[in-house]
Amino acid sequence: MSLIEVEKLTKVYSDGVTETAVLHGVSFKIERGEFVAIMGPSGSGKSTLLHLLGFLDDYTAGAYKFDGTLAREYTGDDIAAIRNQKLGFVFQSFNLLPNTSVLENVKLPLLYSPIPEAEWDERAMNAIRSVGLEHRTFFDSTRLSGGERQRVAIARALVCNPEVIFADEPTGNLDSKSGGAVIDILQKLNKEFGHTIILITHESETAEYAERIIRIKDGLIESDTMVRAQRRANGNAINK
Repeated sequence: MSLIEVEKLTKVYSDGVTETAVLHGVSFKIERGEFVAIMGPSGSGKSTLLHLLGFLDDYTAGAYKFDGTLAREYTGDDIAAIRNQKLGFVFQSFNLLPNTSVLENVKLPLLYSPIPEAEWDERAMNAIRSVGLEHRTFFDSTRLSGGERQRVAIARALVCNPEVIFADEPTGNLDSKSGGAVIDILQKLNKEFGHTIILITHESETAEYAERIIRIKDGLIESDTMVRAQRRANGNAINK
């Protein structure tokens, strides 16, 4: 059973007068433990797709199964629990609380979880260590660099030990060095800890860190390629 199954998924926005179709019936599956990049230009529908997969918005038509169950069969309480315990989100704009320490920012999702309060500090510290920021634990988030803020956002996404991490343009506001460090962390979370990573990006250089790239254009899937397999094939061809 695939972790994520999407079949002819469609999204149409309406203001009561005008309808705007953003996704036109996309279909794919994502298995547990994959590192998948969803790539496309601005306006292609990739961020809309992330919002649907992350239960942040509802789709118009088609079907979406998460963990074997149709999304629309989950209750509101079910969805809240899934978002808190099974999904982690990292956004381009960081979305950290200002004038608040790194530790308090990372602990935030625990406030809405069933995890006992006695475990919060330990869990938050483990997440902070995993992104190499233990020396910034008590720093105000506004005093951090952009790369450090994004690492805090990753730690916050990790603190409830989610199965899936959605990263929406996580390197978009960073220089190349800081962006590379963020992608390295996502790779480590995938390879060493088994988190499923779904990366949204418009940058080819960033997408190529993934094992698989789904290219989307004008609300349709343009291609779906296993990048690592292709690299191995190309390498074998060169060595012959």
